[in-house]
Amino acid sequence: WVTLVLGLGLVLSVLGIDVTPLFALIGGISFILAFAMQETIANFFSGLMIMLNKPFDEGDYVDLESLTSGTVNKTNLISTTISTIDNKIVSIPNNRVWNSVITNVSASATRRVDMVFGISYSDSIKVAIEVLKEMVEAHPLALKSPEPVICVGELADSSVNILCRPWSKNEDYWTLYWDMQQLVKERFDAEGISIPFPQRSIHLDIESQKLLANADV
Repeated sequence: WVTLVLGLGLVLSVLGIDVTPLFALIGGISFILAFAMQETIANFFSGLMIMLNKPFDEGDYVDLESLTSGTVNKTNLISTTISTIDNKIVSIPNNRVWNSVITNVSASATRRVDMVFGISYSDSIKVAIEVLKEMVEAHPLALKSPEPVICVGELADSSVNILCRPWSKNEDYWTLYWDMQQLVKERFDAEGISIPFPQRSIHLDIESQKLLANADV
């Protein structure tokens, strides 16, 4: 089309016809079209960048920052289609995909399962850690290598938080996570290890108690 327009302009010029208004009109239309299609053009070039850099492939599970997360169904030059974990089909413009933080969950064969279990300050930290180590070693989906990390992570307001970080195959991540949540609760109950809930102690001095008593009266 560009060749035809230029050829037509050249022929008209040879015939002595002033083509300046024609090219001015074409330039104006081109500017309007470019302004109107700037989002489409941005999506197009973002699609090219995605295809060249390949931050993910079809079938990968990705997390697109605050946009969504799910399995990539297909990618074209304009948009990327993702199937969410609850089977919703989401089509996202490539410009938004390329400008977000892309986390490819499927890129590695293994993943670390990060869990936190809180115990009471009156419970034995040593016993709780030994119980967690025993449970991780016994679980068939927990990998022996890399070695799991189980340690005290935080002395929180209402609990001692113990970090439990075994490794699993990528496809076993959620199965291991959900299994451990249930199994740890059942085992802690059997061992007499409590999982505390947030609580606060309020201390009132004598003057405050008198003021409250007078307020009640």
